[in-house]
Amino acid sequence: MSLSHVFSLLANRLNRRQIIIHLILDALMLSVAFLLSSTIDMVLLATSASANIHPSAFVNGVAVCLLPAVFYLFVAAPYVGETIGFVIWVLMHLNVVTLLHARFDLPYGQALLLATPGYAVAVVLVWLLFRQSWQAGYSTLASQLSDAHGS
Repeated sequence: MSLSHVFSLLANRLNRRQIIIHLILDALMLSVAFLLSSTIDMVLLATSASANIHPSAFVNGVAVCLLPAVFYLFVAAPYVGETIGFVIWVLMHLNVVTLLHARFDLPYGQALLLATPGYAVAVVLVWLLFRQSWQAGYSTLASQLSDAHGS
């Protein structure tokens, strides 16, 4: 998970051990989201594509498609607004659609239909993760700052 996530955990006044546990759990949740998304895409691709596609070819292509998400999670998540974060996630989805079209010769419409269910699952899981952990940290920090300025 993002190293900058430490800021929200520090705002909750967690100790180092608790922060490390949260980071490990966040990393596991993000890994599950992306693995589940890729698995759904591979299963849909295998069931509907006319050509036999090896899973390693798909995973190698998707790894490159995830670069905007990696940038977002490791660097930009706490610094950019939700709109820019949403645009980055949409770009990642369009990368996967383009991969399916370019590498596996699927029409854009079929590629969009195949890539969307996995994308939706990943977005919901990541949204739940960020909502649970980041919002609590930032609301605690905001209340502490307003209390400090009010007194």
